[in-house]
Amino acid sequence: MNELLMIYERIAPELMTIMKERYKLMNLLAYEAPLGRRSLAIATDLSEGTVRNHIDVLRKNGLIEISKPGIVLTEEGQELVPKLRNTLYELEKFGDLEVHLQQALGVDRVIITPTEGALMLKKIGFTAAKVVQQVVKPDSIVAVSGGSTMAAMAEEMPHSVLRPTVVPARGGVGEVVAYQANVIASVLAERWQGHYKMLHLPDGLSKDSLHMLVTLEPQIKEISELIHSTDVLVFGIGQALHMADVRHLPESTRHMLVDGGAVGEALGQYCSIDGSVVYATNNIGLSLGDIQHIPHVIAVAGGYEKAEAIISIMRACKKATLIIDEQAAEGMKDVLNLSHL
Repeated sequence: MNELLMIYERIAPELMTIMKERYKLMNLLAYEAPLGRRSLAIATDLSEGTVRNHIDVLRKNGLIEISKPGIVLTEEGQELVPKLRNTLYELEKFGDLEVHLQQALGVDRVIITPTEGALMLKKIGFTAAKVVQQVVKPDSIVAVSGGSTMAAMAEEMPHSVLRPTVVPARGGVGEVVAYQANVIASVLAERWQGHYKMLHLPDGLSKDSLHMLVTLEPQIKEISELIHSTDVLVFGIGQALHMADVRHLPESTRHMLVDGGAVGEALGQYCSIDGSVVYATNNIGLSLGDIQHIPHVIAVAGGYEKAEAIISIMRACKKATLIIDEQAAEGMKDVLNLSHL
């Protein structure tokens, strides 16, 4: 996978269109030169004006020559054609996998980012930040979950004047402060010059405790209502048993997860590979069942080992833009038996 091309595809898709059109012209010339502009236009289904513009650029860059018999590739142009062919083939194959995963999971969209070893979180965070920023408006209520992937997304978020309200999607989980939803919400609000609200409740309180808190504490009731008015939800996905450890769930609950085939966790809900909810923690925040009522839902996860977890959560969601890395995509392809891609 050519990472630079992937970046161009995301940031400036019009450049990719131009490159693909010029490759079509060069590839045709590699087999059938010399050809005139009209013949090239007919064979590539491009307008004569478009062909003329591309030919002018290719000539100025020393990749083609124009003579009375027609247009031919230079030696340098001939050397470039197979390299372009291989690169574009990989890019198209990547795009095909995105489409097949989207169809297999029944979600809105799948975006795959290149995997770069230790830089995987940074890369996937960068892509997620760009996607999230496109849907956030000045009056948006943005809910974000905790976790390392969400922290990476917040860190990669560019500064802009959007001024939304950012809230944690649920209460606190785990012991790493930088990965807490409250902290991530505050970072995003600062990047966007917006406002944030904190939810000072741990995830997993009893139903009676939650009911009492919401009834007796106006601030908790206020943020609960705010969270359930979310316009944009961004959340990460974890492996079920790992998240059980993070939440310090009792051994009896772990046995329940294993017996129920739970493989993935998101928003406090543990799901089996078919998308069934095996177990859910108590919280006043959002759950997977709320997703259908939220206009923009973005799920982010990476790593080959998370393939089953991602599939389980996406099947439970039945809606979202899913952002994953190349390794996660390969793992999901294997689990879903899409080996023909």
